[in-house]
Amino acid sequence: MPFSILFQRELPHGLCVGVRLPEPSENAGELALEQLGADERAHAAGLPFRRRITWVGGRVALHRALERAGQQAGAILATERGAPSLPPGIAGSVSHKEGLAVALVAPAAGWRVGIDIERMRVPRAEIERHVLTEGERQELTALRQEERWREVLLRFSAKEAVYKALDPFVRRYVSFQEVTVRPEPQGGGRVQLALKGGEGPFQVEMGWEIDEQFVLTTARVTLSKGSGG
Repeated sequence: MPFSILFQRELPHGLCVGVRLPEPSENAGELALEQLGADERAHAAGLPFRRRITWVGGRVALHRALERAGQQAGAILATERGAPSLPPGIAGSVSHKEGLAVALVAPAAGWRVGIDIERMRVPRAEIERHVLTEGERQELTALRQEERWREVLLRFSAKEAVYKALDPFVRRYVSFQEVTVRPEPQGGGRVQLALKGGEGPFQVEMGWEIDEQFVLTTARVTLSKGSGG
């Protein structure tokens, strides 16, 4: 059923909820509007129908995640940076790809979180050149094509999650060349920042999981102790 809950589970960086998205159509987003508040319905009504579907799915996922965490929220609209505007003390993030929207929520406590979902797809060499640093590309040179593409997509997704978690602190676009990620076998990884604006220093964590259809990554970021911002 469109906009039904596909999964909800605890991840290292928060509670994650996945929502099934319908096939794009003019009235698809209306199927879940009754689950949203009046302000959210008004905002959704003004969106192009493809964007309406993903926006509604993300809000359904956010509300369910907040409910599971024992939190209540009114209308979840957007900040001036485009992120979900959540209640004080709550950090959250959304992402979507064909057929699926996901949300991540966690207590803020100085941290901000990010989530990204990517569908396993046909390899595209230009993505590797665009999203990886030279050092990251060198680390993957010995891999076979299928393994290499999996690692490229994982790093791309992880960087997207890091950007979302980092944005509340730096409030600017961060390029792919400013972040290096090194995933580790058990679902964690190391993140190195080389921010052009000199922001930070930051403490950054990442997590990931992969199945036959999707790559799911999360990140959380906070200012390092003793940092002045």
